[in-house]
Amino acid sequence: MQGIDLIQDFGVLLLAAGLAGILCRRLGLSVIVGYLVAGMMIGPHTPPFSLISDEGRIMALSQVGLVFLMFAIGLGLSISKFARLGAGTFFATVIGAFLILLLTQIVGAFAGWSSLQSMFVAAMLMVSSSAVIAKIVSEMKLSHERSSQTALAVTVLEDVVAVTMLTVLASQVQAGSSGSGLGSLLAGLSAFVVLLVGAGLLLVPRLLRKLEARADPEMQTIIVAGLLFALALAAAKAGYSIALGAFLFGAIVAEIPQKKGVEVSFSGLRDVFSSVFFVSIGMMIDLRLIVEVWPLVLGLTLLALVARPIACSLALIVVGLAPSDARRASLLLSPLGEFSFIIAQLGITSAVLPESFYPVAVSASILTVLAAPLMTRRRETILRFAERIEPRWVTNTLEAYHAWIEQLRERPARMSVWTLLRPRLGQIALEVLFISGLLIYSQELLAAIAGSAFSTEFDETTLSYVFWCVIAVLVLVPLVSIWRNFAALAMLLSEAWGNTWLPRIAIESALKTIVALFLVIWLYLVLPRASFSQWGWVVIGIGAAIVVAFFSRRLIHLHSQWHSTMTEVLADNRVNVGELRAEARANLGQGLDEWNVVLAECSVPDAAPYIGKTLAELAIPSRFSCSVIEIARN
Repeated sequence: MQGIDLIQDFGVLLLAAGLAGILCRRLGLSVIVGYLVAGMMIGPHTPPFSLISDEGRIMALSQVGLVFLMFAIGLGLSISKFARLGAGTFFATVIGAFLILLLTQIVGAFAGWSSLQSMFVAAMLMVSSSAVIAKIVSEMKLSHERSSQTALAVTVLEDVVAVTMLTVLASQVQAGSSGSGLGSLLAGLSAFVVLLVGAGLLLVPRLLRKLEARADPEMQTIIVAGLLFALALAAAKAGYSIALGAFLFGAIVAEIPQKKGVEVSFSGLRDVFSSVFFVSIGMMIDLRLIVEVWPLVLGLTLLALVARPIACSLALIVVGLAPSDARRASLLLSPLGEFSFIIAQLGITSAVLPESFYPVAVSASILTVLAAPLMTRRRETILRFAERIEPRWVTNTLEAYHAWIEQLRERPARMSVWTLLRPRLGQIALEVLFISGLLIYSQELLAAIAGSAFSTEFDETTLSYVFWCVIAVLVLVPLVSIWRNFAALAMLLSEAWGNTWLPRIAIESALKTIVALFLVIWLYLVLPRASFSQWGWVVIGIGAAIVVAFFSRRLIHLHSQWHSTMTEVLADNRVNVGELRAEARANLGQGLDEWNVVLAECSVPDAAPYIGKTLAELAIPSRFSCSVIEIARN
């Protein structure tokens, strides 16, 4: 019977994954380790247990698993959560990733790796396992420590770094070069992300609201799954990884009220196909190669357990964390995560890395996962040893730097011109990237439309003119908003700098002239000028201006909705809430000293393992001898 082999392979795979997962759970290990072991047992490299007859179809299903896995990660890492983590955590994660990249390039030069191979190895080391770290923090009851909260916050952003590196590496492999055009690649990637997220936040909530009003969860699940694969395909067509599109769609859905229902609907699919993905990675591992590459396994493990904590601690110290807390947090960040397997898979399938890197990546990840709890339990001994061997001038320098940062934080905040400029600059940046993405990827969109059944109604020239008129309308409205924001910035700066060495009107006019030149040059660079003649673009511009003039109210309303949605998503309201409750907390704390009672506020990190549990389950009074007075959400 046709297709019976696939059913047999699928059944064997899931049963093996389930049994291995149960065994690992009993041993206190991550189920991912069980999936990898199951893949090694039933794969073609472990006779006589080679039970899978058609590896190609399983590999195809593993790509479906990758889409669901990245969607689930995106659901857990909403865009607003990134804003709430703060600039310090963001910069610490970026600095740590850069230090790891720099160190890996140096090691790669001695090991004889190419620059692109070193980038792949660095990407494997840049991200830790958030699931393992959360489990360690929960089991050892470390969630109240600032270092543990910092480590959990860093793991959230490390997943974003991993997705970015995965996308950059996939694009570099397609370009066939390790360094050419990296700046333009990152600019194009940023434009694509803003375009996809901006369009998604405008359209997806409306669609899901209508589906929810129909009270048809089955259709909602089917349509969300269709959109998920469509966005993954769009990312692949744009020259990026399918993982990027799935991740971004998950981050978009995480911002809408229907998130919980979508999460429940896709939990089963995610578990099934994620197991297929990790088992398929295990199937590619030849255990006999470990004998040949064991020095590389030990070297990569050593880099993860020694170099990675050093890089992360330095990055956290740079952004102002106390050296002791930074070192404790960095020890928690040592276990490598599932992204290491995904990046290794990309390197091997693209022939950048040899096949031996599969067992290297898996073995190093398993060793770091096993070592992380031991390092955490012995962290005080490790830190004392590090203090003994650390030169005194290094210790003094780090302590002096931290004291200087604390002094800067204690200074009273003053209203500055930057405080007024920052919101408008953020809005300008988003709209510039949105327009850039719309124009850069418009050719791919036009080609997709031309290849569809819809194109049969128009000839090629008419379709091109209609398409570009629509694009021009979509560009003109945010372009006007950009100019108005720049004009407001020019007015603010002229007020701040005026009457010093030039009149205000002269400064404002000069700034507007510079902005106008910038806009002309920018549009000239991103506009696909070869698509039409000069007069063709004039016709398109006139047609778009007429449409905007007739439908200006509706278009401005849509643009305002989009802007307010983006602002709400990216806004961080914690500071305002804290200011509103500051006086109430001060009044509540009066007179408590006489009773020997201490009143303190604890900010619960978004990735904490106790999120979603009731106060009865947490049993805070009996475990920690303290009481909860107030809970403030959002």
